[in-house]
Amino acid sequence: MKSIPTFCRVCEPSCALVAQVEKGKVHRLQPDRNHPVTQGFACHKGVNYLAIHQDPDRLNSPLVRNGSRRPGEGEWQSRDWNTVTGEVGTALKGILETHGPDAIAGYIGNPTAFNALGSQAIGEFFMSLGSRRLFNSGTQDCANKFAAGEAVFGTSTLHPLPDFDHTDCLLIFGENPKVSHMSFISIADPMAKIRAACQRGANVYYINPRKIESASPKTGEVIQILPDTDLYLMAALLHEMDALGRFDEAVLQEHGKHVQELRDFIAPYSADAVADIVGLPAEQIRALADEFSGAERAAVHMSTGVNMGRHGTLCYWLLQMLSFVTGNLDKVGGNFYSEGFYPAAKAGRVRSDEVFFSSAYGELRHIRGALPGNLLPDMILDDDKPIRALVVIAGNPLLSVGGEARWREALEKLDLLVVIDLFRNATGEYAHYLLPSADMLERPDINICGLGMQYQPYVQYTDAVVPPAEERKEEWWILSRLLQQMGMPASLLDQPGNPFGRLEHMMSRHEINVEKLKASPSGTAVLDTQSIGRFYDDFLQTDDKRVDCCPPLFSEAMALAHTQFEELKQDAPAFRLINLRTNYMHNSWYQNVPKLKRGKHDHNPLHMSPEDMAALGLEDGDSLTVSNEYGEVQAQARGDDTLRPGVVAMTHGWGNQKTPGMTVANRYPGVNINALLPNGPGSFEKLSNQAFMSGVPVNLSV
Repeated sequence: MKSIPTFCRVCEPSCALVAQVEKGKVHRLQPDRNHPVTQGFACHKGVNYLAIHQDPDRLNSPLVRNGSRRPGEGEWQSRDWNTVTGEVGTALKGILETHGPDAIAGYIGNPTAFNALGSQAIGEFFMSLGSRRLFNSGTQDCANKFAAGEAVFGTSTLHPLPDFDHTDCLLIFGENPKVSHMSFISIADPMAKIRAACQRGANVYYINPRKIESASPKTGEVIQILPDTDLYLMAALLHEMDALGRFDEAVLQEHGKHVQELRDFIAPYSADAVADIVGLPAEQIRALADEFSGAERAAVHMSTGVNMGRHGTLCYWLLQMLSFVTGNLDKVGGNFYSEGFYPAAKAGRVRSDEVFFSSAYGELRHIRGALPGNLLPDMILDDDKPIRALVVIAGNPLLSVGGEARWREALEKLDLLVVIDLFRNATGEYAHYLLPSADMLERPDINICGLGMQYQPYVQYTDAVVPPAEERKEEWWILSRLLQQMGMPASLLDQPGNPFGRLEHMMSRHEINVEKLKASPSGTAVLDTQSIGRFYDDFLQTDDKRVDCCPPLFSEAMALAHTQFEELKQDAPAFRLINLRTNYMHNSWYQNVPKLKRGKHDHNPLHMSPEDMAALGLEDGDSLTVSNEYGEVQAQARGDDTLRPGVVAMTHGWGNQKTPGMTVANRYPGVNINALLPNGPGSFEKLSNQAFMSGVPVNLSV
């Protein structure tokens, strides 16, 4: 048995693993106890990945669809790569020449962020086609952060991290680190850091609609807010801090602009004004503002629970203001930017004041190249110049974007649907061509995902642990071969040699290359970068080197937020649906793993407070209807005392009744809660294209 160091590519920490390999097969994955940074930590996602690698439902050869493309119908036939890439290339070229580049679209899923060569090839592929109709999973979970970063800091890739090791007060909005292991911060074991902070006397608060698993006497407490009201709590905290005279005027004068406009925005949102809307006593809000702004060192962080609300970009803006106006930005114990092996903050710099363009759907924009995922079906079904071909790479939009019925209609209408994936997932059931990709154990890689967001910066290289099984190919090869078949250049195939050349150029400023990494323990080089104290001079990318405390671009969204606040005062929803994170589902990655479908985890019930259960006369396991103007689903009720009345929760990533290609997922299909989500024009935050996916009003009936 041979031990091969590698790392996980399921979420941002990229925890180091050791694969036990014998006769070309992986028999075990376990944490790498010798890794200099992750030091033997890896969560269930990395260790359980072996079940995905070994899954008998994996795609092994290119498949072509004959006959009906409805799920479970038609016939799948194997083809060789040359034939299939030739046919797809010819079809794409024909659509391109007849209908233009915007008749071809791409949907890029979450796993590509953890695939260094794959992400490079995706950029080259769609740039070569000239298509501007790109969509990705970011508009379902994090596009708001890119939009706010551009407006406040002048770059989409500047995201200050909390200094766990030295902070005295930490606010974490909409995140459950024990379950999700955090996002937009690459850290292997966040709960260990939080526990240590509490042990030395720091106070940690989780602002969340649930009493989440992360909270305990040793790791901090929950402040149980009503869903989708974080913006108003943040504004109230700033309002009360300003009333206490806690804004750092010297920092604001030296490094800020539009400070008065910020004060104007927060003026209506005193603790008393927002208390009923956010569901917290005014005294508690004032006490939190006093504690945070009075602490010697304080830090903030937020994640998808807030991103997915109606005001994700404004919330991320005010989150940065909580740090900046109190003098905690670029300070030990506050928030800091973590420089990695390449100046990512500079790479994300944006220089256009005209971010929106006119369209049939109103004013739109691209966020890091992506349009709103919520509009993709409309651009297939209703557009004057419709999308005719869609290439889906490591994504499952049918179950991850709102409006399932609309998606099914749109996918069936396409002239060409090509899906590159590990499985024949729900989206792939409508494909003309299914192209099998190698998984993370079957390809070499570099941990590029955490660049600029690593708590401890380091670079790790991994060889393929085992060669791709059967006829699977890496995504970069598939896309490059399609370009060649269309008669277009494909740099990764046309120029044989080191495919990591571009990344080696990026790493050269630290005198690192692949050979050096291969020779290092665990394939890793730890970087000794010192970032604190350099934020305003080296990392901030605005033209005038000032933090924009109230970007003019936000004016329309700010007015809408004021209007929605007044509406909540008049008519608050009876029930609001939030996403429930669990250890038994990660997006739709683990939907086909038998080990995670045992006992009460074999479906996704609607979690409800005991008070709401009693009021509706429900007991555990009873069926009920969950509905709103967008759709209706049948669910099973489950009492959950972590929820306050009026808040209900379900886990996403389910809904595989029509996915016969994934045996386990199809046997335990669960409910697709995205059938209840807003979709189509006007269903997303205009500033960021971010979908409204958490805190959605619903009705319950028995």
